[in-house]
Amino acid sequence: MMKLNKIYRTVLLLFAICLGACSEEFLDLPPQSNGTVGQFYSNQADFETAVVGLYSGFKGAIIELQMLEEYRGDNLTNIQYWYLELAENQFGPNTTSMFWDLYTELVYPANIILDRIDEVTMDDAARDRIKGQTYFFRGFAYYTLNLWFGGVPSVTAPLGVDESYSLGRSTEAEIWALVESDFSQAVSLLDPSVEIGRVDKFDAETYLAKALMQQQKWGLAETALADVFNNSGAALETNWNNLWTMDAEKNSQEYMLSVILSPVAPANNWAQQFLFMENTPGLQGNFLYKPGYYESFEAGDIRRDETLGFTPNQLKEENRKYDFGYDLNEFRFIGDLIVLRFADVQLLYAEAISMNANSTQQKSLDLMNETRNRAGLAPLTLADVPTLEDFITAILAERRAELAFEGHRYSDLKRQNRLVKYVNAMGGVYNFDETYNYVPIPLQEIEKVGSDILKQNEGY
Repeated sequence: MMKLNKIYRTVLLLFAICLGACSEEFLDLPPQSNGTVGQFYSNQADFETAVVGLYSGFKGAIIELQMLEEYRGDNLTNIQYWYLELAENQFGPNTTSMFWDLYTELVYPANIILDRIDEVTMDDAARDRIKGQTYFFRGFAYYTLNLWFGGVPSVTAPLGVDESYSLGRSTEAEIWALVESDFSQAVSLLDPSVEIGRVDKFDAETYLAKALMQQQKWGLAETALADVFNNSGAALETNWNNLWTMDAEKNSQEYMLSVILSPVAPANNWAQQFLFMENTPGLQGNFLYKPGYYESFEAGDIRRDETLGFTPNQLKEENRKYDFGYDLNEFRFIGDLIVLRFADVQLLYAEAISMNANSTQQKSLDLMNETRNRAGLAPLTLADVPTLEDFITAILAERRAELAFEGHRYSDLKRQNRLVKYVNAMGGVYNFDETYNYVPIPLQEIEKVGSDILKQNEGY
């Protein structure tokens, strides 16, 4: 059954405590000895409330990160400054601060939960459930930070003020090890099937596989994805068009993990800025397709016209995938924002199988052809993709068409070392070097502790 993370923005006592204690110290972390925080975490209900706070932070992160994935890859650009900076690599000093804020939104609250939960008496099953979710969200935060910034400071326990000022960057390998550990802990602690609104074992295992694939650990990723593919109970929807309805969000087995955008939440300007309006100059939603995006869909692919809206010579470009959930009169979105879909898992599995074998495998083609056939395309054969390089090109193209606007393109290209190559190949518009693989650390974070401790990424 589909699971929805129906997490609405709430003003939690937890965040009032945390934010009230914060100052301008590095990572905005209050000292561990803060008495108010210690008094809050005194029973199971307090920890359950804290976990709800993690879901809220996760929702806020997903809203921004999906935009970043699309703009930073070869799909979209924009005429508005923040999105333009992401797409064109023209960053202001603190453009990326909202991504660095994963420390305060997820890492810091998770560390407090894990630091204190074993001191409190509660049911063992409840403890495991709370810890499993907490490890998932901390793993997600570090997965994202490492992917975008490279090695970042490793903070796995509440910090004192002096310690926070002396903490430099860990290596990428060290952070990937932390990510693997957190997701593995989540897999071991979470149930395979949970009530609607909670992450489960298979969500964590999918993200574990994503982290492994970013490190080219194809065999381990294949094993993890095989478990999700065979045992999660998720499956492809037979008809592509049936996916994009309010009913499907509640009942389709293809949806594995989603978040809801509250119609009244301020963050719902995501709907205006990114996806749902016709791209008419002077209004919100002024994204533009990067050169070749519209043309990249194969002839006969039903996903192009069901996903991309394009009116030649009128500067109107839009995303039609989520039309069913957009209230044009109120400029808001009332549907679910997809985080994980089974098609994503199936195509990752296909990729891992052939990458692990170091050659195109028929099983990979069979898996990929299921989504191609659903889109109205002819199946690929071994003769069509005889080399591993041919297969990589094909699987990246299929994921681009299948998962458009769902926030995967940057990470897809990066793990196959094709990000800079693909972006630069778009009609000679760009000429980036390998520093484009990362984004700059916010200047305000460097200034808090000094550039000798927190070093900026090369090229910025």
